[in-house]
Amino acid sequence: MIFKDYYKILGLETNRVSIEEIKIKFREQAKKYHPDLNEDKEATEERFKDINEAYRILSNPASRRKYDRSWNSNIGKKKNKEQNGKNINSSDTVFGEVINMFFGAKKDKEEIKPKNKKNQVKGENVETGINVSIEEAFFGCTKKISLRAMDRKNEKL
Repeated sequence: MIFKDYYKILGLETNRVSIEEIKIKFREQAKKYHPDLNEDKEATEERFKDINEAYRILSNPASRRKYDRSWNSNIGKKKNKEQNGKNINSSDTVFGEVINMFFGAKKDKEEIKPKNKKNQVKGENVETGINVSIEEAFFGCTKKISLRAMDRKNEKL
C-alpha cells in the first residue's frame, strides 16, 4: 500500500497544525497548481487531485486521526528505527566511536537487529450488521461471524 504524505502535499512541515492552517495551505496550493492556470495540464491536474484529496482527509478530524494513526504505525516507526539505527551505529558520532572502540564495528545491520518482537497495533473498529429476530434479541442467543483479516485469513468470532 502506498502512503501519500498529505502534510507535505499541502506544503506543511509537521502534522501539528490547526485546521485553519490546513485551509490556508490548501488554498495556496490549489491556486498554484490549478490546471486552468498552468500550461502543463496533465501534471498539474494530478497534483491538483492530490491536493484536494489531502485537504479532504486532513480537514475532517475523524479521517485525520485515522490517517495519522495509519501513517505512524506504517511509515513513522520505520523512519524512526532507521534514524536511530544510523545514529547509534555510525562511527561518525562520539557514541558510535566509543562503541566501536570497545566492541568492534558491526559490518551488517542484521547483526545489530533487535529481537523480532511483534508489537500489537490497535486496528480500526469494525462495524457490521447481523439479523436478529425479536425472540433472539429478547432471550439472547449466540451467533458466529467470520471476518477477513489483512492477511486474507478468515477468523471466526
